[in-house]
Amino acid sequence: MIQTSHRQSSTRRQMATKYLRDSYRAIRGKPPKYTTDLVTVRKAAEAIRPSLRLDNNSVTEIEWTLLSKLVAESSKHPGPIIEIGVLAGKTTQRMARYKTASQKIMAVDNFCWNPWGLTPDEQWGLVCHSLNYLVAMEHVEVVRIDKNEFFETYNGPAPSLVFLDAMHDYEETKKDIVWAKRVGAKIISGHDYGPDFPGVVKIVHEMGGPSELAGSVWRLA
Repeated sequence: MIQTSHRQSSTRRQMATKYLRDSYRAIRGKPPKYTTDLVTVRKAAEAIRPSLRLDNNSVTEIEWTLLSKLVAESSKHPGPIIEIGVLAGKTTQRMARYKTASQKIMAVDNFCWNPWGLTPDEQWGLVCHSLNYLVAMEHVEVVRIDKNEFFETYNGPAPSLVFLDAMHDYEETKKDIVWAKRVGAKIISGHDYGPDFPGVVKIVHEMGGPSELAGSVWRLA
């Protein structure tokens, strides 16, 4: 989880105040006084908030070769595709291209973490914007909820595919897999199987091991 510190918030407010004060000066025909060194201001802003590169932490092209195959295969089964961990919604968009028209994707996230320093509400807004068309056409439902609460309250049909890409430690991934098995998911898959996430590797092997693997995307045997 990434939380904006009080220091960062204070710096942002100070920068915004400087721009606002110089805007009033410009209206009165006066030259800027508080934001004259725009290069320094921009560098300070970049230091406060990391570059917004939406491809970071997403499924790579190699990994997508397996995931797209699993999405297509899931069409043989009834029930929704359930994605645990949405981030910016890029993987959701790509899965929507390969599912059937009758399938729905349930994208579940409480938006408490992202690598860009966005607040939960900012991240939620980004996802709603990127998935707006798919939500409007009822291909996707974005469920803003803690995954463990979702597991406790889900009462729908057995999912055709569950894709796990939330917290990548042993205990949380175990909860995810145990739930997917309990509700009768036909295909169980996930992200970040590799040396950077030994907890994922450990629990996947304990649960039967990967029957297929592409990059760090795995399919449970």
